[in-house]
Amino acid sequence: FAFVSISQAQDLNAVDFILQDIDGDEQSFQDYLAEVRGSEDAPKTGAVLISFWAMWCEPCKQEMKAMRSIYEEYKDRNFHYIAINLDNPRSLAKVKSYVKAQKLPYDFWLDPNSEVFKKLNGQSMPYSLILDAHGTLTNKRVGYVAGEEKEIEEDIKKILE
Repeated sequence: FAFVSISQAQDLNAVDFILQDIDGDEQSFQDYLAEVRGSEDAPKTGAVLISFWAMWCEPCKQEMKAMRSIYEEYKDRNFHYIAINLDNPRSLAKVKSYVKAQKLPYDFWLDPNSEVFKKLNGQSMPYSLILDAHGTLTNKRVGYVAGEEKEIEEDIKKILE
């Protein structure tokens, strides 16, 4: 189940989608951004990494493992990570057990029909979008090679400064 509405804006502040997380709860992207942003009285600086991945994608899994220390370092500075899985409905049980076994600390959402992936112009994986707290897209990355997590970290630091 996915609901996607996208306006003409290039940034994701005008995009909403609702996906289930790995526990079966519905998650709204705009509600998520609102939490990252904070109240209008005290808006916060924040960064969000959205990374599309699948169980069969080894570079995706390598990226998620490599990002763990960076996530741990910046999560207290309002850095958030949404890992959106694209496996088909038959594979979803494997996804949850993999996430639990690897002790990955991110928010895991499910896009089993790749609707959100396609709407956000995804073509290959891993596909990552780096946003500020207002949903402004600051960088887009396709693929992953060991060491690239340092470049992602630099993008996150720029937003959080």
